[in-house]
Amino acid sequence: MKTKQYLALTPEAIKILKGNGCWSRSWSKVQVTKGFDPTRIAGTIFRGEVRIGNLDGEFVPMDGIRRYAGIFDANLHNVVVGDNCHISNINGWLSNLVIEDNVLIENVGSIVCQGETSFGNGHPIEVLNEGGGRELKITAMTSAQTAYLSTMYRHDPELIKALDKIADDYARSVRSDRATIGAGAKLFHCQNIVNVNIGPGAILRGIQNLKEGTIASSLEAPTFVGDGVIAKDFIIQKGAYVSDGALLASTLIGEASKIGKQFSSENSVMFCNSEGFHSEVCSIFGGPYTVTHHRSTLMIAGMFSFFNAGSGTNQSNHMYKLGPLHQGIIERGGKTGSSSYLLWPSRVGAFSAIMGKHYANFDSSDFPFSYVNEDEGQSTLVPGMNFFTVGTMRDGLKWPTRDRRKNADKLDQLNFEVLSPYTGQKMIQGQSILLDLYAGAEKGQEYVSHLGILIKRLLLKTCSRYYRMALEKYLGDALIARLIANPDLDLQTLTSPLEGAESGEGKWVDVSGLLCSQARLNSLLESLKAGEVADLPALQNELQKIHGNYARDEWSWVLKAMTQVYGFDSLTAENLKTILEKWKVSSIKLLNMVEMDASKEFEGHVRTGFGIDGHQDDDFDAVRGNFESNSFKQQLDKMRLQVESNYDQSLLIANKL
Repeated sequence: MKTKQYLALTPEAIKILKGNGCWSRSWSKVQVTKGFDPTRIAGTIFRGEVRIGNLDGEFVPMDGIRRYAGIFDANLHNVVVGDNCHISNINGWLSNLVIEDNVLIENVGSIVCQGETSFGNGHPIEVLNEGGGRELKITAMTSAQTAYLSTMYRHDPELIKALDKIADDYARSVRSDRATIGAGAKLFHCQNIVNVNIGPGAILRGIQNLKEGTIASSLEAPTFVGDGVIAKDFIIQKGAYVSDGALLASTLIGEASKIGKQFSSENSVMFCNSEGFHSEVCSIFGGPYTVTHHRSTLMIAGMFSFFNAGSGTNQSNHMYKLGPLHQGIIERGGKTGSSSYLLWPSRVGAFSAIMGKHYANFDSSDFPFSYVNEDEGQSTLVPGMNFFTVGTMRDGLKWPTRDRRKNADKLDQLNFEVLSPYTGQKMIQGQSILLDLYAGAEKGQEYVSHLGILIKRLLLKTCSRYYRMALEKYLGDALIARLIANPDLDLQTLTSPLEGAESGEGKWVDVSGLLCSQARLNSLLESLKAGEVADLPALQNELQKIHGNYARDEWSWVLKAMTQVYGFDSLTAENLKTILEKWKVSSIKLLNMVEMDASKEFEGHVRTGFGIDGHQDDDFDAVRGNFESNSFKQQLDKMRLQVESNYDQSLLIANKL
């Protein structure tokens, strides 16, 4: 709020205020701006230092009832009130506050700041492991990537010290004995709010109790906190929606996330575009797009991102020995079926679907796009098969369109790609492991075991071909994109890494939504430890740079992967044509397999429950339509045509090399 010049009350203004039922022990401590209209204040008690801006405006909230700027039936203690605010029917106190311009506060209990506080910033939470050891200091600027480093790199105490210092410095920078209610905020029917900073444009309606927290908000991405919410030691980031009796303790809610319907969270983070309804979470690291909607779901001591929890999803994080010490990881894109159960510790590969109850501690991280099943009490794996399903394809298409963040200064850096160097390296590794397992298995053997999970011997070669097909699709996608975007490049330039790219030989990591080479990430970690990146804005800037280098680094990885996957000594023009041919065949096969999977939604037993008094097929067609006219089927048909078009266009360019 801009600096204003305040003046003492005139005797005439004091007389009008007294006549309107106002009271102060020391009117000299109440100061106002030039042009102050005392007739706009009534029934108000002033204590301590009070500053009041111009009260000459009006506004109409969403309820359609016009409000006039003024202060009516309120108790103010050490408060600065900005221009054109409406404050009325305060049942408790407004104490130690800076209320910025155009704020509406109506029918509330007490909003107070008690002593110095950092408003939830710097508060340590026991994320991922209930037994401690991974404490994360949350702040209003904590991104999914910052939290990942603070949580998962505990083996590097020098790095953790640097990250903790950055969080502590930020907490000190916002520490104050005055809470702020940002410009344009609106507060209705709230009970008690203690030591909470509220950002510009935020809407609070019917909250029950907030203590020690920050509600970040902006006029372009207003945050809503609504009916019955109870929260303590919390951070709610811009554009989030939290309502309907949500219970938050030591929790960070990320940008544009939706939380409600009695959702309960303790010692957890749920980053951007996450959704939590009904369920209970405890000590989870919920990366971007972590979604749980069902009352019977408990998520505990796990790491998730781009995740969808089926009803009744559950995990256990202790073995009744030394307490809840165990933890688990479901890599990006995971899904759990109804009533699924996982016994931690376990780790599940990216884009895997988990069905059944699993009492074995297994690691399937080398096998993305898999089915994790239960067979007679044993955990089994079908590697690669989930790549060819409707769900995985739809996920890759829908996530970018469901990014609800409206603020320009987005915190979480996201790569939505399903096929990437991260999943590509795992498919290469997974294919190699499957072939080695096949070579070492006996012919009469039904299952082979790998890191605690069983794979049918007869599926080993088939699943390795699934990975080969997916790799051919991905590498061809990357080549075609480069050819079409740069049709005039010569062969040498085309097959060279882009300027400034990291080597394609290195490992890639998923930093809770941000895909990057380990080498590029390590460079940032060294800068953090050296003190060259010393605050949250600088760290955010560096993470944005890494995100901006994704396409450059990806092409470097793809060039190396092409020679490795195809066994080429070099990338000649003829070899590139071979890659294009393989891409076309694999792409069409993929679309055909996805179409076959989608068609099951229109066949056989799925019609059960339709046609209650007969005419089953007619009733089904009236409600669901037929497969040929289905929008997803039509989208697949367009994709096939696009495959043919891209192939023809790319082949013409390749023939000129």
